[in-house]
Amino acid sequence: MSRLTLLLLALLPFTASAMALDGACDDADTQLDLNECVAAEADAADAELNAVYRQVMQELKGQPVAVEKLRAAQRLWIALRDADIEARYPVGKNENPRVLYGSMYPMLHAANKAELTRQRTRWLRATFLDRAEGEL
Repeated sequence: MSRLTLLLLALLPFTASAMALDGACDDADTQLDLNECVAAEADAADAELNAVYRQVMQELKGQPVAVEKLRAAQRLWIALRDADIEARYPVGKNENPRVLYGSMYPMLHAANKAELTRQRTRWLRATFLDRAEGEL
């Protein structure tokens, strides 16, 4: 099997997960359209994360140690998320990701970022907001 065939087979599951973004990109006709649509989904996931994070910080108001610890954890999580994506789609210093992964690289990158961000949002909500509501 050629390297290209192996690469395409390896990317197939990620393409499927990128396309499964709530059907939001079903109308995309070109790879560029898909790239832009999935990037918008990643931005939406990031906006939701930020909103939930602000809610959590509001819940922790008056607990300076908890606020400081969560702020530090969130910064570390962002670095971990970005490092995980870089590990999944490694690109060397002088390498072009579009040469390595093709024109779908931006879509794959954004889809992975969106999914990891949604996971973090669910975790923050379940750990801090849902628990806080249950304690009232």
